[in-house]
Amino acid sequence: MSITNALADQIGDKAKPLTIEEWVKNADEKHAVDVTDGKNIYVVEFWATWCGPCRSTIPHLTKLNKLYKDKGIVFVGISNETADKVGPFVKEQGDKMDYIVARDKDNATNKDYMRAYGQNGIPCAFIINKKGQVAWVGHPMTMEEPLLQILQDKYDLEAAIKADALRAQVSTYESMLAKEDPKAKEFGLDLLKKIGSAKESLDNLEKMLDAAYGGQDYEMVNKVLDQMAKVDAQSAKRAEDIRRQINSTRAIETYLDAVMKDEVDEAAVKAAEKGLKEAAKGSAQQICSVAYAIVSQLGDKAPIKFVMELLDEADKVEGEKPIPSPDFYRALTYYKIGEVEKGDTFAAKAMDAIKDENIKKNLQAYLDRAKPVEKEEKKADDEDEE
Repeated sequence: MSITNALADQIGDKAKPLTIEEWVKNADEKHAVDVTDGKNIYVVEFWATWCGPCRSTIPHLTKLNKLYKDKGIVFVGISNETADKVGPFVKEQGDKMDYIVARDKDNATNKDYMRAYGQNGIPCAFIINKKGQVAWVGHPMTMEEPLLQILQDKYDLEAAIKADALRAQVSTYESMLAKEDPKAKEFGLDLLKKIGSAKESLDNLEKMLDAAYGGQDYEMVNKVLDQMAKVDAQSAKRAEDIRRQINSTRAIETYLDAVMKDEVDEAAVKAAEKGLKEAAKGSAQQICSVAYAIVSQLGDKAPIKFVMELLDEADKVEGEKPIPSPDFYRALTYYKIGEVEKGDTFAAKAMDAIKDENIKKNLQAYLDRAKPVEKEEKKADDEDEE
């Protein structure tokens, strides 16, 4: 859960000093970075060695550091991991990680930045202007434009402050939902009006969506998706995909609840099946995923007839056929219930339809792992172990 508005710092606030355990690269205690000194623009990025997306941003930060190091911009990467993790990693990166790297002390810097600004994921970068204010927060791969604007003194800080004030209110909304505050709905509706549907509203709409979904306020979820769809065509497509995914997830939960009762209500099951088919419409890949989600949850008790009906629906969807295909999921389904021969038949059909050898190799490996070991083969393996 994000922190509440009362605790949240906001864009435009003064940056806090960095609390550093160790300067790992390109700095030391005598040349410690003071982001509050007003001498430079500072980019403070939070990352970790285990974080795949963080690794992909390292070359980008190095490139920006080379581009701007003589123009008064200082880049600092901060990890809250131990020395035995960070040191060897940074050494291995060599010139690919060519900017200041430091280790957080007692997670204090993380709390002063990540937690204080309601940021839950890494990599995350903070741009601090020459007035010592936090001017921008976001993903490092999207900071080039605001960074250049700040350098050229063309950045609209007032607009950023206004947008971030809404971000802080989203955190308050999330907190109200968690506390089951009866005023949460009214607060959320008012906040949604304030956020609007301009392109710069997308980040706050995403956060609002996460808050509403996490609080299981599905009426608000749909309102947020409706508003997101008004931003532009790309956002409308994303909103449609998210809505379909949420509807499918909820329909699966309803279906599983209906079929797993001690005394199964056939009418409830039929209604749940109808709802599930409706929720999965429109995307062949989505239908396949829904079908296999049921099999994964119910195992050999899965209603195979209904699962196959879903996969038949996937075959009927017009347009480019998905990879993996419905036959791939048929194979997985039969493997799951122990019908190996049928599984092999559909596995062969699925593999024959794939032309890309790398994709074929990866999917075949997945099928091989899913395929149950034959009893005779398992018995022989057990005898060999003895």
